[in-house]
Amino acid sequence: MDKKIVRDNYLFFSSEELIHYFVNNLAEKDLKTQAKRIMEMARVFMAKKGFDLEDIYSLLVMLRDMDQRPIINEVIELYFKKDRYPIRVIVQINELESTADLEIEFSAYKGEKRFINSGKGHLPTGPYSQAVVVENYVHCSGVRPLDPLTQKLIEGDCKQKTRRCLDNLELVLQAAGTGLDRAYSFIVYLTDLQLLPQVEEVFAEYNLNSENVQQEVIKVEKLNEGHELEISCSALLK
Repeated sequence: MDKKIVRDNYLFFSSEELIHYFVNNLAEKDLKTQAKRIMEMARVFMAKKGFDLEDIYSLLVMLRDMDQRPIINEVIELYFKKDRYPIRVIVQINELESTADLEIEFSAYKGEKRFINSGKGHLPTGPYSQAVVVENYVHCSGVRPLDPLTQKLIEGDCKQKTRRCLDNLELVLQAAGTGLDRAYSFIVYLTDLQLLPQVEEVFAEYNLNSENVQQEVIKVEKLNEGHELEISCSALLK
């Protein structure tokens, strides 16, 4: 399926499409080389569409082995400025579509962007921003159930952890000038889909289960630091 989409000043594409576009087999390369080649292919592809790497505002990184996450961090630091890191979600998915050890989905916007790093909520544990404002929209990196004071995983069941994730998102959204009451889309990453009913119960508590709020659930093998839950969202500015 062709994932390359150009709309107005937006560009959406995946590393899988880049590999086919450039007929480039990365299977026998180490992960750092694979990641750097994907970024270089992205640079060339984007230039053909009138974009550049600085237009990227969001990355979804899928790895075969989450323990190699530090390598991805090294590569991201090579290609983006510290105050303009894209938002990010990074997950382990064993069954990738390509022969490479990672896949990346890119979102880019050719225009003004405001990157949010509030110092509140779930602080970044790598080279990424907490949120980005694009036009009248705020897009947030995935957050995990970390205590905002200690930055440690909270204790409790999945419902308590879901509440913590939503509260962490609220802190970031407030820093951007909006709130959960303006959120229109959530992506929930779970290592165990049997936890979904608990997640949905908390979404109902927060009045986030209406037909106007889109919720997508993605099953993953592993999240950073072995957590079972991560949530990202998008919201309208007030």
